[in-house]
This record gives sequence, C-alpha cells and structure tokens, in this order.
Amino acid sequence: MPPPEKNIAVVMLHGLCDMFCSFCVTENSMECMTKDQYAETLDHLGERGFDNIVIGGGEPFCWPHGLYQAAKMAKDKGFLVQVGTNGIKIPVDNVLPDCIDRFVLPLDGVTAEEHNRVRLYPEASGGHFRIIMDRLNHLKKAEYSVTVSTVVTRHTLATLSGIGDFLKNYVHSGGILHAWHLYCFIPEGRGGRLSARELGISSHEFESAVRDVRKRNYPFIIFKRPNMRHSAHVDFFWRQEGRLICGSQYWNQLDKLSRSGTL
Repeated sequence: MPPPEKNIAVVMLHGLCDMFCSFCVTENSMECMTKDQYAETLDHLGERGFDNIVIGGGEPFCWPHGLYQAAKMAKDKGFLVQVGTNGIKIPVDNVLPDCIDRFVLPLDGVTAEEHNRVRLYPEASGGHFRIIMDRLNHLKKAEYSVTVSTVVTRHTLATLSGIGDFLKNYVHSGGILHAWHLYCFIPEGRGGRLSARELGISSHEFESAVRDVRKRNYPFIIFKRPNMRHSAHVDFFWRQEGRLICGSQYWNQLDKLSRSGTL
C-alpha cells in the first residue's frame, strides 16, 4: 500500500505525442499499453489504495485504444479522473464526457511568443498558445474544472507573475481553476536532456520564483513541484519491456545506482 498521502497515480498510456516540447521528460522507451494492460493497471492501483488518476502519456488523446474509453474504465472503478493533455484534441463542438472530472493543461507564457518558444507546434495553425487560449475559454463556458501546469525554465522565470495574473483573471471571469502547478525544469527525457543548457535553472532560482508568486496571494492553490519524479503525493506508472513500472521505485533505484557509481 502507498503511504496515506500518496493517492494520485499518473498513468502514462504511451510515449507518443502530436507535438514536441523542448523540456519533455517522457522517455522514448515507454511502451504503449494495451487495453488489457491498462485495465490490469487500474486494478493494481485500486489495490494499492490510489483513488485519483491522471491519464497521461505522451499525449493521451493519441492513445490508439481511445482516451474516452480509458477515462470511462477508470471512472467505473471509482477513480477521480483527470486527463493531462496538450489540449489539441479536446473537442470544442461536442458535449464533454462526464467520465472526466478535470483537464490538466499547460501554460508557459501569456503571449504566443513566450509560450510557443518551448511548446513547439506548427505556426500555420496559429501555434499552441492559441489552442490553449481556445480550450481554456471553452472549458470555462462548460463550467469544467481545470488544473494549469507551468514548467519553470530559464525562459519562464521572469514571466511567472504574468501567468499568475492571467489565471487570477480567468478565475474572476468564471473559470474553475483547481490549482496552478509549478514544475522545476529537470534535464531528463527526450526533450529535457537536449535543452539542459538553454533551459536549466538552479534550485535556488526555482524556490525564489515560487516564493515570489505565492506572495501575490492568488485566489487558487499553487503547488510547488521541485522534481516531478519525487513527490509525496503523486506516483507514475508506465510499461517498459512488458512490465508495469512504478516511477518512485524505478527512479529511487536509479538514484542509488548513480550514487554508488554503478551507472
């Protein structure tokens, strides 16, 4: 059983995505779960005491077996269901399914130039920033709960208060914002390793940036995530070499091997 406070499980359905972000921490070795493997994973999480699931990836809407089916399976098993998505495939012309309790969307700037600098998507479509603005407005009108995530990098350090002010206005205009998550950039994964020199910040810079935005007393919770791979509340699960991997165990083992000089 997980500790009582560790109740959120991020299930990474597969590693594929329809965009590329310069700080992406997803590994290319992540395998695509089958429907049966996903069902087994849900049963495993329930047995371990998790009651809150974030369906992620890669991009969960690109999972070949259907994101809505995955959400319904989790909801039928009693989980609170969140979907961590880049927002591109969230439908804006249909009724949103009641098997999803919350969408988790990224926002890394309050202008297209700031956000699109790290969230890479074809400019012919207007870029990713326009998509996020459209989705947030759509979800506000639908009275749908959202969480917004920002990766704090060298580029976003100076713009965090602007993002916070935007989210305050979003709430005051009727948006339902569950929380704002601030993730410190880590130089891991298929994007992060390549961008370490450009985007990396120190732990002191991250802590200082979070303190500054918290002083502004925004009308929502701000969660500080200094290392998404080591959380007191969240664990990650994915398939690799046919096995279900528990992130906390996997990364703790890697840390031990690294400290011992084995890696």
